[in-house]
Amino acid sequence: MNVTISLQTLLIAILIIAATIVLILLAILIAKLFPTIRKVNDVLDDAKQVSAFAAKETGRADGIITGMGDSVSAIASNLKANKNTIKNLSSLVGAATSIIGVAKATGAAGAKKEAKAKKETK
Repeated sequence: MNVTISLQTLLIAILIIAATIVLILLAILIAKLFPTIRKVNDVLDDAKQVSAFAAKETGRADGIITGMGDSVSAIASNLKANKNTIKNLSSLVGAATSIIGVAKATGAAGAKKEAKAKKETK
């Protein structure tokens, strides 16, 4: 009994077997891919929650920083105003000191003149 197989039939059989093996491997790969996809989905959901929380806290921190900046500006303005007030008070005290100095000098000169006048009249 002679069985003849043509080369074309042999190649088709090999291709069918190879395609079947590839399909089985592809099915196994897809089956292993589903748990990985679920884990990635969980990670992305967690990342979304973390991002939302971070955005909320960043907005809150921004408000705090803005408030602190306004407070520091107000304090700086008050210090500048106090600096000018202190400078003006210093000038006023200096002027008063000068007036007192002049009055003392005038009083001392007047006292010397009176003393000299008394000596001359004696």
